[in-house]
Amino acid sequence: MDKALLIAYASVAVIIALLLLLTEKRRLPLSTFLPVVVMVVVASIGRVIFGFIPNVQPVTVIVIIMGLCYNAESGLLTGILCALVSNMVMGQGPWTLWQMLAWGLIGLLAGLFGKIKPLKNVKFAVVYSVIAAFLFSIITDTWTVLTLADGLTLAGALSVFGAGLAFNIPHAVFNGVLCAIIFKPMDKRLTRIKHKFIDTVDE
Repeated sequence: MDKALLIAYASVAVIIALLLLLTEKRRLPLSTFLPVVVMVVVASIGRVIFGFIPNVQPVTVIVIIMGLCYNAESGLLTGILCALVSNMVMGQGPWTLWQMLAWGLIGLLAGLFGKIKPLKNVKFAVVYSVIAAFLFSIITDTWTVLTLADGLTLAGALSVFGAGLAFNIPHAVFNGVLCAIIFKPMDKRLTRIKHKFIDTVDE
């Protein structure tokens, strides 16, 4: 494996490990972790079901909703675990690390945005879901660019990123539509679970 590519893989693994350590430091209670597990299963099943349609899957939206409704740690864990679990069916490979990083960061950012009350609404969620599709593309396409190794040129890199962004338009559109449909009912249900179980347990 090319040295630069190996360093890139190691760097991504270290970043993911550091993010998980930050989550571990917060000692996420079991009452919070259980909803994460449920959403990971739901998102992973959804990804497998929609697997025959390129770049159309519910993972990104579910990760964002978990972050907005709960917190950054929940969004991060949901994103990382979704990539790892769903790829047990879709296929594991060197791209898994990059997907873990991409969905993890998307969930983490959603959790940070969720702390700002004016942003915790369906309109912002839809806009962020659309933007997140392209953020996901940029991060995962970095892996593709790095695999070019000695053949890597600026023109080649721009070509890969440009093609990736265009290819992810269906991802962005699907995210926006899905988020507009499920955000409010999921937010209501997750908030109810949080107030009924999590807040009670954590008191």
